Amino acid sequence: MDWSDITLKQFNSLKGLDLKDLDDQITAAEILLGINADDLTWIEFSKKVKALDFLDKEIPRSIIRKTYTLNGRKYITKVNLQELSVARYMDFCNLAPTGEYEKILAVVLIPEGKEYGDYDLDQVYNDILTMSMVDVYSVFSFFKMQFIVCIKTMKDFSVKALRKDKKLQGLVSDLMESYSMLDL
Repeated sequence: MDWSDITLKQFNSLKGLDLKDLDDQITAAEILLGINADDLTWIEFSKKVKALDFLDKEIPRSIIRKTYTLNGRKYITKVNLQELSVARYMDFCNLAPTGEYEKILAVVLIPEGKEYGDYDLDQVYNDILTMSMVDVYSVFSFFKMQFIVCIKTMKDFSVKALRKDKKLQGLVSDLMESYSMLDL
């Protein structure tokens, strides 16, 4: 067993568990291995729990695919920032800090033949919960990296433009002063 065998739903069930704690180890084993620890001897349980040693390691990344089939439905991976709508941009900005990967990835994984937001989001969330953590982490990391590079590029461009425009510098200075007076 490794990270590719763990679904996002299972991963979410592990949040908050301390795998050094015996009760939490039992919970993790029941979630991931589908066992009932009460039915096992201590030796049997100890052997099975060794299969979970990979949880101490970082989730590996793989090359993202153009499509994913989840619960029999095909999803197109849309990570091209040049095609990013304002709605998708805002959704990503609002969802990224939450850590709710099924919602974050719903910004990137679009049901085949649909436009962003023109489908049942709950169904998409439930489908994404069945993805392996390697796929989830890979898609999320790729999109996040592209997003960071894009934001940095826009910031650098804005700083250069600001340096050239004295009138704009005054407006930004006034704006920053008004924010500082509000103690934001």
